Amino acid sequence: MVVGGGHPYFDKRVYLKCVEPLSKICKEVIYVSARKRTGQYEVPDNVVDVFVDNMPIRTVKRTIFWDRVHREVILSQEPPIDLIILHDIPIGYVFPNRYVRKLKDKYQSKIIIDLHEYLPETLFPSVPENSLITNINDKMIVDPYIREADGYVVVSEHGRDYLLKKGIPETNILKSPNYAHSIPNVYGEKTNAIGFVGRLVRQNGPNAIARMARIVVEKYGLEFRFIGTDKDAVTGLFDDNWILHNEKVSFFGMLPYENMLQEISKLKFVISHLEISAKNTIYSLPNKFFDSLVSKTPIIVPSQLIEQRSILEEYDIGYYLDLEKSQWTDDLEKIFRDQKEYDRKVSNIAKHYREFLWETHESEYLDFIKRISKGE
Repeated sequence: MVVGGGHPYFDKRVYLKCVEPLSKICKEVIYVSARKRTGQYEVPDNVVDVFVDNMPIRTVKRTIFWDRVHREVILSQEPPIDLIILHDIPIGYVFPNRYVRKLKDKYQSKIIIDLHEYLPETLFPSVPENSLITNINDKMIVDPYIREADGYVVVSEHGRDYLLKKGIPETNILKSPNYAHSIPNVYGEKTNAIGFVGRLVRQNGPNAIARMARIVVEKYGLEFRFIGTDKDAVTGLFDDNWILHNEKVSFFGMLPYENMLQEISKLKFVISHLEISAKNTIYSLPNKFFDSLVSKTPIIVPSQLIEQRSILEEYDIGYYLDLEKSQWTDDLEKIFRDQKEYDRKVSNIAKHYREFLWETHESEYLDFIKRISKGE
């Protein structure tokens, strides 16, 4: 049984990196979701939907009204259930550890928790960050919840270290980043364009992105493209709206996945978040990061984005900007002018891009699932 919480039915991590792979090795997969199935993907016949209306992911309304309903639906499933995978903290914040114990008692099954990109500071997004509140939440809610599980899946090295510091055995932890699920059907010819991939929100640093885009356009004569962002959706995000009216700035909006990959492959560079004040950004490894790499496009990231920088350094496939420097945009000169270095990084991506595909790592994930299920 997979419990997806408030995530969309076809969430890339819940469905594509959990439900669908499990359907290959399990007789039946019960998928508890807060969103109904759409026609986006063909779902295997052995996946059984259990729908818990449109439950929000993390709100006070959910805690008061939805958690009880959600828990009752999960516990109403008939045994035998050999394995339960919980994504995030999908069963609520009120003594989740006690509820996990009920699941184990009823089904006598192993429990695996996929923590996604969990950070203690982001447990309650609507509550301002406070070290005291963070420590209380972690000790009273998350720590007891985690200790009821038998296995753990995390996105990043930071998540792995978080569990190790709690004394969780390393053999019970699998690091499984948000790898890409495909490569472009056709790689596009590189153009003199730089892009931002994904939906632009305030947490991405829109004004820093606009500052960079202006230099890209006015100083270097390049194009700037937003792939995955509608122009109408960013009204009010920028201090200076020149970016909305410049002919060298394009907004592609949401595209089908294959089309998105092809458009990324045409870019000369992709830029990551240009925001370093939020901890969940610093340790993030978003889907679009890996989508850009399998599209064979080098990425420019702030040097403060620890997890992304670590991967780019390991394979020598990207560039870094120190956003703590007042004139960080000056470093773009070397990046844009050094064609020899650019060609070398593109060559490195061509050698290693399959390392960033889910299909390369799916067997590792399933082997981990099998081992935890057997209690090994």
